[in-house]
Amino acid sequence: MVAALPVLMAYSLVGELLHEIAGTVMLALFVAHHILNRKATAAMFRGRQTPERVFSTGVNLLLFLITVLLPLSGIVMSKHLYTFLPTKGLSATARTVHLLTSYWGFALMSLHLGLHLRRMFLPLRQRKALLIALFCAFTLLAGYGAYAFVSRGLWAYMTLQNQFVYFDFDEPRILFFLDMLSIIAAFAWIGNTIQTVLHRIGGKHHG
Repeated sequence: MVAALPVLMAYSLVGELLHEIAGTVMLALFVAHHILNRKATAAMFRGRQTPERVFSTGVNLLLFLITVLLPLSGIVMSKHLYTFLPTKGLSATARTVHLLTSYWGFALMSLHLGLHLRRMFLPLRQRKALLIALFCAFTLLAGYGAYAFVSRGLWAYMTLQNQFVYFDFDEPRILFFLDMLSIIAAFAWIGNTIQTVLHRIGGKHHG
């Protein structure tokens, strides 16, 4: 799902039809993800609610809400795949909702990825040199991602200060995708850092 994010964020660069197809694939993956993880979802509020679990649950709930609103608003605005649906008169509201949920969904899904980094790198725990090298590379990429987030003005879209997304059609596509990947890394780094801090706080309180 995260791999599809840069394509979805480049909707004007890749074309509306491909954007709708990628959005439909994302929706299908979202449904499949929750079916496959239904046991974890059912156990979300069980057991001791540590600071780490509260944070994770909050991110997941917000992400769930956004990932429901995002495809619904996209379907309302559809010009290719879902034109058979009776959605006339709703496109103006749907556009605002879609813009807002797109960028917040992008940030929260990347943050959610960061909550799973520890598990993803667990197989490398015995190879400390490689783990350190990967962490340093990831941190550098995340640092550039913070710069790309500011320079591309994503916060203005997330707060609706700017409701018209600008695309530089003369910019090489690869640079746009690299920036999006680096911003994903930045939010994942933030998510992982918050989780690590809360994990330690929870461990101390438990002790």
